[in-house]
Amino acid sequence: MRPARSTLRLTLAVVMAAAALACGFADVFRSAGPELVTITYVGDTTIRRDSTVPFSVVVEARGTQLERPHLMIWSSDTSVFDLTAGQDSLRAKSTIRTAALMVRLESSILTDSAPTLAQSIRVRP
Repeated sequence: MRPARSTLRLTLAVVMAAAALACGFADVFRSAGPELVTITYVGDTTIRRDSTVPFSVVVEARGTQLERPHLMIWSSDTSVFDLTAGQDSLRAKSTIRTAALMVRLESSILTDSAPTLAQSIRVRP
């Protein structure tokens, strides 16, 4: 009768360990530190003068897309293009010039420094 109880205890211990790992228990013991963050620009990189073109930015931390990241977005040269009031579109101004759309994630929780993307945007006639 004793071998059945030890087998039952071993089986129960294995099931509990598997459940703890499946629930993310191992993450509790993972060292704290900055997460790997990627910022991706989604939109046209060449736009016509005097046009307004929508764009979006995707931010991922450890492969998981962040729903509402706090972003700071600006143009490196507002004489080439600037952002609309809602910061969801680019408004081209000059001809045959290039400037960078700068995107910075403002989050001290995910990283120890502010990840920044500099996306080159060209304005053509």
